[in-house]
Amino acid sequence: MKYIVENKESNYKYVVDRIINKRKNEIFNFFDTDSQELDFNIYIYENNKSLVKGLRERGFDKDPDYMCACFKDKDKSLNFFEPNDNPSETEWSKEEYENVIFHELIHGIQYILFGTTPEWINEGIAKYLDGTYTKGIKWLMENYIINNDIPDQYEIENEFGWHNYDSYDYAYLMVSYIIEDKGKGTLFAMLKNSDVLDYNKNNLLNDSINYYKRKCFNEKNRKNY
Repeated sequence: MKYIVENKESNYKYVVDRIINKRKNEIFNFFDTDSQELDFNIYIYENNKSLVKGLRERGFDKDPDYMCACFKDKDKSLNFFEPNDNPSETEWSKEEYENVIFHELIHGIQYILFGTTPEWINEGIAKYLDGTYTKGIKWLMENYIINNDIPDQYEIENEFGWHNYDSYDYAYLMVSYIIEDKGKGTLFAMLKNSDVLDYNKNNLLNDSINYYKRKCFNEKNRKNY
């Protein structure tokens, strides 16, 4: 891996390197494949503003101002910034940011194994693995999904993150449903074959929500969902 660090006096690359080497096997194991050496270009910017500015200077001019990290297929790059040692309430702490690093690593390894795939499935897998939804699917359903209008699936597939609702919630729900109801083999087949993807994504969002409505609220003695 090649590190490109904006602040030459910073040792933060060792933190990033530790997280990558410590956690990469979790991702390879999820994808049922052997671990392998990684050859990413890893950019570490001095702060959040420098990250956005640096990405735009490198040709990624469509990234929003609030971008905090990303993986780019084009140059196989993981892009981060170094959080402050004493962050404000609205800033990332270094402890919180470790999970951001892991999230982007998931994207990077998935790309190595399957190439470019749709954003909704990428983010759904990353959220499935990164521990964001520790409160469980029942909590997510009760506190968000069933209290809001279901977005059009076209929006999730083609306008991910453009709307006021949290697209990641729905992506996570769809991937969880695929794994739980159809199996990881189907998920992997969707990543490998666009025809399998097109077939299985038909009405996927509604099917996912209806599945968890039945499971969380209609079945007795169900826990931890």
